[in-house]
Amino acid sequence: MISEKVPIKDAFNLKEVALAGWVENYRDLKKIKFIILRDGSGTLQVTLPKSKVSEEVFSVEPSQESYIYVKGTMVDNKEARGGKELIPSEIKILSAAESPLPIDISGKIETDLSKRMDWRFIDIRNPKTNSIFRLQSKIINILSRFCERNNFVRINTSKLVGVPTEGGTEYFEVSYFDRKAYLAQSPQFYKELALSGGLEKVYEIGNVYRAELHHTVRHLCEYDSFDVEWITDSLNDLMDFEEKMLKNLFEQIKDESAIKKFSVSLDFPNEIPRIKFEDAKKIVEEMGVQTEDGDLTHAGEKALCEWAKREHNSDFVFLTHFPFKHKVFYAKKDGKDSLSFDLLYKGMEITTGGLREENFEKRKAQMIEKGLNPDTFDHLRFFKYGIPPHGGFAIGIERLTMNILNLENIREASLTPRDPERLTP
Repeated sequence: MISEKVPIKDAFNLKEVALAGWVENYRDLKKIKFIILRDGSGTLQVTLPKSKVSEEVFSVEPSQESYIYVKGTMVDNKEARGGKELIPSEIKILSAAESPLPIDISGKIETDLSKRMDWRFIDIRNPKTNSIFRLQSKIINILSRFCERNNFVRINTSKLVGVPTEGGTEYFEVSYFDRKAYLAQSPQFYKELALSGGLEKVYEIGNVYRAELHHTVRHLCEYDSFDVEWITDSLNDLMDFEEKMLKNLFEQIKDESAIKKFSVSLDFPNEIPRIKFEDAKKIVEEMGVQTEDGDLTHAGEKALCEWAKREHNSDFVFLTHFPFKHKVFYAKKDGKDSLSFDLLYKGMEITTGGLREENFEKRKAQMIEKGLNPDTFDHLRFFKYGIPPHGGFAIGIERLTMNILNLENIREASLTPRDPERLTP
């Protein structure tokens, strides 16, 4: 039965069809009934005139959001959605929904975001919300294909590590039999393992974890990271690649449903401006925004993006050469600075990247400089046996999605958001 169904969007070109979906609306006018049926591809009016359908079909009374199967004939009706309606010969309620629904998904009543997250599995039935994750899937696919066309190899690495990747205290500790383990803050060491093994260009899509006690609209404790790493000794090479990758992405998603539903204007600059941290700091301070040592602050990032939009007509800006003392130990040094960058988009960091220190002794010294014990880092062995110069970056998929669609909270761009309070659904 279900195997016969076609997407609703395809039904308009057919005569006899079988469909399945959720009941968006049901009206009983005694001698005629109407069902608005919805699936992931669209909606369709199912019309039940008492004089034209069987008594068994006419007696069906589905509750809102029940999942039903419908089989029948498509007929013209200029007053119906799409100019056609379905006259059913068969209707079956496959899964009835309780009434009333715990939240409104019509868009007519605004529901608190926290409650929407409590009922996420119902919340995403709203076509507008649903389109976020269809777009997100397309984003990941397009980025992946771009890497594949450029001869990158996709890798899949463990999210259990023996030592925190980024150091610091923002990690989740887990019990691993008789030892401590940690949820990976990034796949950095494993990307380097792959390069050391001769894979040369690699990318990965996977969850990473940050035990950050932040309650902001832009932080999650678990998020999807699109990581790339390859053999290079040029910081500009890294930024050039990401710029081409994102330009290709924007060109391919401009006609996606979510872009239209959220009324987004996808503008990509002719060239993304690149500015060193110290110069950026002066610019935002001249704009009246205070900064911190080694950090622009979120307000500073927003101000710098305003500057980039005004001066370069760009929603993006590369921020480069952060002070090394504020970067991770494996960043390559350039005097007191690091050969690193962030990519800001609409006032928010969506990417962090840079060149990595490949020299064994220098990397070991930088660990010690950061107060870390080199003996606890098993990955340091990679650097004794001819690892090439390399670099890479990571794109936060939720932040990228959030800013493309101008969402107000990053939790809207996560199917099952995890923050310091939320562990369900």
